Amino acid sequence: MTKTATQSEEPKSFSDVIGGGKFYPDLPRIDFQELLTRKILVVDCKLIENFTSQFGTYDCLLILVQMPEDGEQYTTITSAVVIIKRIMKAKMEGLLPLYGTITKGETYYNIL
Repeated sequence: MTKTATQSEEPKSFSDVIGGGKFYPDLPRIDFQELLTRKILVVDCKLIENFTSQFGTYDCLLILVQMPEDGEQYTTITSAVVIIKRIMKAKMEGLLPLYGTITKGETYYNIL
């Protein structure tokens, strides 16, 4: 007979492992466009896969940012693929928080 999680230890909840359903609900939201060319501190993020809106279905990233000049924190959202990939890579590698500047090239956004 195989030992179940309840026999060895109490199972964890999805909230314990993945986090709650809300992403910093008490913080003000800042429009992603307002962050262009500004130095920010990316503190945390949460990937929303297959988000459906009036514009179609795509992945988007909720981002917790802090402004270096005053320490204020905000949340923002983006569907910019390069931004999503770079910030998620940093999160998966345990590198957050990281400073960055969001730039817009001719065809895509980036964070440097």
